[in-house]
Amino acid sequence: MLIHTLSHLIMRELEYVCGYPSSSLSERLYVSETMHGFLISAFDGTDGYLGGLSNLCNDLENLGKIIESAIFRATDCSSDPICIESEGQGVGQLNLAACHSCTLTPETSCELSNLYLDRNLVIHNEFGYFKTMIE
Repeated sequence: MLIHTLSHLIMRELEYVCGYPSSSLSERLYVSETMHGFLISAFDGTDGYLGGLSNLCNDLENLGKIIESAIFRATDCSSDPICIESEGQGVGQLNLAACHSCTLTPETSCELSNLYLDRNLVIHNEFGYFKTMIE
Protein backbone atom coordinates (compact mmCIF):
# COMPACT_ATOMS: atom_id res chain seq x y z
CA MET A 1 0.00 0.00 0.00
CA LEU A 2 2.84 2.39 0.77
CA ILE A 3 4.49 2.02 -2.66
CA HIS A 4 1.14 2.30 -4.45
CA THR A 5 0.13 5.42 -2.51
CA LEU A 6 3.51 7.07 -3.06
CA SER A 7 3.23 6.38 -6.80
CA HIS A 8 -0.16 8.12 -6.90
CA LEU A 9 1.08 11.10 -4.92
CA ILE A 10 4.02 11.56 -7.29
CA MET A 11 1.79 11.21 -10.37
CA ARG A 12 -0.46 13.93 -8.98
CA GLU A 13 2.59 16.11 -8.24
CA LEU A 14 3.79 15.71 -11.83
CA GLU A 15 0.50 17.30 -12.88
CA TYR A 16 1.52 20.46 -11.03
CA VAL A 17 5.21 20.43 -11.90
CA CYS A 18 5.23 19.63 -15.60
CA GLY A 19 1.63 19.95 -16.70
CA TYR A 20 1.04 16.30 -17.60
CA PRO A 21 -2.57 15.44 -16.82
CA SER A 22 -2.60 12.31 -14.70
CA SER A 23 -4.79 10.65 -17.34
CA SER A 24 -1.75 10.66 -19.65
CA LEU A 25 0.45 8.96 -17.03
CA SER A 26 0.63 5.30 -16.15
CA GLU A 27 2.12 3.44 -13.21
CA ARG A 28 3.74 0.04 -12.98
CA LEU A 29 4.27 -1.40 -9.49
CA TYR A 30 7.14 -3.73 -8.63
CA VAL A 31 6.52 -5.25 -5.23
CA SER A 32 7.78 -8.58 -3.94
CA GLU A 33 9.71 -9.86 -0.95
CA THR A 34 12.97 -8.63 -2.51
CA MET A 35 11.87 -5.58 -4.50
CA HIS A 36 9.80 -2.45 -3.81
CA GLY A 37 9.42 0.18 -6.50
CA PHE A 38 7.32 1.75 -9.21
CA LEU A 39 7.63 3.19 -12.70
CA ILE A 40 5.69 6.21 -13.91
CA SER A 41 5.52 6.73 -17.66
CA ALA A 42 3.58 8.84 -20.15
CA PHE A 43 1.38 7.40 -22.87
CA ASP A 44 2.83 8.20 -26.32
CA GLY A 45 0.66 10.42 -28.45
CA THR A 46 -1.25 11.99 -25.57
CA ASP A 47 -0.28 15.22 -23.86
CA GLY A 48 3.39 14.39 -23.54
CA TYR A 49 6.12 11.89 -24.17
CA LEU A 50 8.35 9.84 -21.91
CA GLY A 51 11.29 12.08 -22.85
CA GLY A 52 9.68 14.98 -21.02
CA LEU A 53 9.42 12.97 -17.83
CA SER A 54 12.95 11.63 -18.27
CA ASN A 55 14.39 15.13 -18.67
CA LEU A 56 12.44 16.36 -15.67
CA CYS A 57 13.67 13.55 -13.43
CA ASN A 58 17.24 13.05 -14.77
CA ASP A 59 18.54 15.51 -12.18
CA LEU A 60 18.33 13.68 -8.85
CA GLU A 61 18.11 16.95 -6.93
CA ASN A 62 15.08 17.96 -9.01
CA LEU A 63 13.52 14.52 -8.55
CA GLY A 64 14.06 14.81 -4.79
CA LYS A 65 12.23 18.14 -4.77
CA ILE A 66 9.31 16.60 -6.67
CA ILE A 67 9.08 13.74 -4.17
CA GLU A 68 9.33 16.09 -1.18
CA SER A 69 6.66 18.34 -2.62
CA ALA A 70 4.36 15.35 -3.27
CA ILE A 71 4.76 14.19 0.33
CA PHE A 72 4.18 17.67 1.73
CA ARG A 73 1.10 18.16 -0.49
CA ALA A 74 -0.30 14.86 0.87
CA THR A 75 -0.54 16.37 4.34
CA ASP A 76 -3.54 18.39 3.27
CA CYS A 77 -6.74 17.25 1.57
CA SER A 78 -9.79 19.38 0.92
CA SER A 79 -11.90 16.50 2.27
CA ASP A 80 -10.09 16.33 5.61
CA PRO A 81 -10.84 15.42 8.36
CA ILE A 82 -13.28 12.99 6.71
CA CYS A 83 -10.64 11.56 4.35
CA ILE A 84 -7.72 11.27 6.80
CA GLU A 85 -9.90 9.61 9.45
CA SER A 86 -11.62 7.20 7.07
CA GLU A 87 -11.85 3.58 8.16
CA GLY A 88 -12.69 2.43 4.64
CA GLN A 89 -13.89 4.02 1.43
CA GLY A 90 -14.18 3.17 -2.24
CA VAL A 91 -14.87 -0.25 -3.72
CA GLY A 92 -15.08 -2.84 -0.96
CA GLN A 93 -13.88 -0.22 1.55
CA LEU A 94 -10.30 -1.06 0.43
CA ASN A 95 -8.98 2.52 0.64
CA LEU A 96 -8.37 4.31 3.89
CA ALA A 97 -7.11 7.91 3.74
CA ALA A 98 -7.42 8.31 -0.03
CA CYS A 99 -9.99 10.20 -2.07
CA HIS A 100 -10.34 12.05 -5.38
CA SER A 101 -9.18 15.27 -3.75
CA CYS A 102 -5.79 13.96 -2.67
CA THR A 103 -4.68 10.55 -3.92
CA LEU A 104 -6.86 8.85 -6.52
CA THR A 105 -5.90 9.03 -10.21
CA PRO A 106 -7.89 8.20 -13.35
CA GLU A 107 -8.67 4.48 -13.67
CA THR A 108 -6.58 4.23 -16.86
CA SER A 109 -3.50 5.44 -14.97
CA CYS A 110 -3.73 3.04 -12.03
CA GLU A 111 -2.53 -0.55 -12.21
CA LEU A 112 -4.74 -1.61 -9.28
CA SER A 113 -7.97 0.29 -10.11
CA ASN A 114 -7.46 2.90 -7.36
CA LEU A 115 -7.56 0.29 -4.60
CA TYR A 116 -5.22 -0.27 -1.63
CA LEU A 117 -4.32 3.37 -0.99
CA ASP A 118 -3.70 5.13 2.33
CA ARG A 119 -2.08 8.56 2.80
CA ASN A 120 -1.58 7.80 6.50
CA LEU A 121 1.10 5.24 5.65
CA VAL A 122 3.07 8.06 4.04
CA ILE A 123 2.46 11.09 6.29
CA HIS A 124 0.98 10.09 9.66
CA ASN A 125 2.91 11.76 12.50
CA GLU A 126 3.23 8.51 14.50
CA PHE A 127 3.68 5.71 11.97
CA GLY A 128 4.00 7.38 8.54
CA TYR A 129 7.04 6.26 6.57
CA PHE A 130 7.99 9.85 5.70
CA LYS A 131 6.90 11.44 8.99
CA THR A 132 10.34 12.98 9.59
CA MET A 133 10.18 14.87 6.28
CA ILE A 134 7.08 16.78 7.29
CA GLU A 135 7.89 17.58 10.93
